[in-house]
Amino acid sequence: MRKSTKLFTSLAMTVALGASLAACSSTPEENTAAACDSYAAFVGAVAEVKTSLNSGSNIGAIQAARDKVKAAYSDLEKSLEKVGEDRRDAFETAWDDLDKAVSDVDPDMTVPEAKASLSDNIAQVETAQKNLNDELGC
Repeated sequence: MRKSTKLFTSLAMTVALGASLAACSSTPEENTAAACDSYAAFVGAVAEVKTSLNSGSNIGAIQAARDKVKAAYSDLEKSLEKVGEDRRDAFETAWDDLDKAVSDVDPDMTVPEAKASLSDNIAQVETAQKNLNDELGC
């Protein structure tokens, strides 16, 4: 009886862990929104430093302001990494799909038929390419 209780407890913990990990995952749209929020917080922290530090400020206030900007920068950096991962993942998926589609082209197709069958995959690669380019600023 004890073994079944331990097995059940272990299984329940595994399911709970899986559910919590699934809850932590986010979509590219959510990652972009979080990055925008982090960017706004960073801009706000920098603006606050500019307006709050003056000749009456002490070293402690300057260090506290720096710490606030540092925390906002850290949050922004993490958010941007997620957005970059999303762009990279989308690009890799689009490429993999095109590569597979080309490999799967029926050898009996005409070139115009093959081109037509690949048009959606090519469009997906172009979209991912544009998004990656926008991200990189090339």
